[in-house]
Amino acid sequence: MPEFELIADKISNDDNTTHVEMSNDEIWFLKHFIKTYKPKKIVEIGVASGGNTVNILKWKEKDAKLFSVDISTYWWKDKTKLTGFMASEMGGDENWKLYNGYDYLDVYEEIGNDIDCIIIDTTHVMPGECLTFLATLPQLKDGCIVILHDIHLNMVRYRRQRFEKIDAAQICTGLLFGSVRSNMKWILKTDSVSNIGAFVVDEGTRANIKDLFHTLCTSWHMFPSGINFFEYKRFIEEKYTPECSKLFNTCVKLHADCFNVNIEKTSEIARIDIINRNNENSTVEILNSSESADIDFPDWFKYKDGKGAVLQSKDRLIDVKLKCVGNGKLTVYLRGPDVRSIKGERVPSYVDFTRLNVNNEVILNEKTTVCHDDSYVFEKDVKDGDIIDLHFEWAYHVAATIPFE
Repeated sequence: MPEFELIADKISNDDNTTHVEMSNDEIWFLKHFIKTYKPKKIVEIGVASGGNTVNILKWKEKDAKLFSVDISTYWWKDKTKLTGFMASEMGGDENWKLYNGYDYLDVYEEIGNDIDCIIIDTTHVMPGECLTFLATLPQLKDGCIVILHDIHLNMVRYRRQRFEKIDAAQICTGLLFGSVRSNMKWILKTDSVSNIGAFVVDEGTRANIKDLFHTLCTSWHMFPSGINFFEYKRFIEEKYTPECSKLFNTCVKLHADCFNVNIEKTSEIARIDIINRNNENSTVEILNSSESADIDFPDWFKYKDGKGAVLQSKDRLIDVKLKCVGNGKLTVYLRGPDVRSIKGERVPSYVDFTRLNVNNEVILNEKTTVCHDDSYVFEKDVKDGDIIDLHFEWAYHVAATIPFE
């Protein structure tokens, strides 16, 4: 695993240094990789003021795409300014897109594959950059350059003899840089420890990624807000090995317990109950539905005023076409699944429904949190033979809300 020291040259007079949280030598280090390797698709995670974004927009090839992502909507140093404000004010690049107020998995599909350069500079405390890298790795090309800032921030702060309690916890980026495997790594040559590094994603990076999952077992300093760990659980299960997935789930559960966060309240299943109420013969006939939908007409859902259907699905977009049998009042309940404790007591399992369309009419178009015993109810008078098209969209409920320190 060769590691090379790069000797910084001077930056240009037109390189931006305003609100850039890097030294001039570190700015040169970043510029070196953008100008030398000429990446066609760049992702920047951790934007802050956008001071560095201004530079990347100047350095990159004209047709290269840049995606900038930051979980904070506002600049951490001045809450009156939006994240990335410096680059936004400059404007004028159709190949740049800013996502402020988003976790990476929120925009994962929109950004897409074939990333050949990524800059990660976020919280520096666990699980921060380690979690971010795992979220991005499936989209990184072999040969992608990964640039990490503040890899030894805790030691830099100690050296200055001016540090606070949180500085001792700013080890995340260093753990990522040290645990990831690569055939090529670079650091900046300094008189002390380098605070910026880079590596190439290669076969070894992917083959030995479990090393990074073990790193996640290091004590966390915070349980990140704005991150849906149920979404990460599903993502890790899909993109990584069962061994990695098991380690991740165990690790997250233990850390959630430490921070007294109940991440089990988020459901992976949405439930929809549908009944046509009038008399014992009133019901609905399912004509067509999404393939993922599990539909049942259970015996307990039979009343003197109608017989109902229960639909459950893991897919977050569901379409159902039904026929009303008999005149009546069509009633649709949006709810979470029936989850029971070992004592048989119902445990709230939350789902965020975001859309309900009935015959193309928008009934619900904002996030509505429901569980089994606290459902959203829609009612509509119907006649025998009426055909009803229902469209549902839902998302995993974000249960973890421990703020960044």
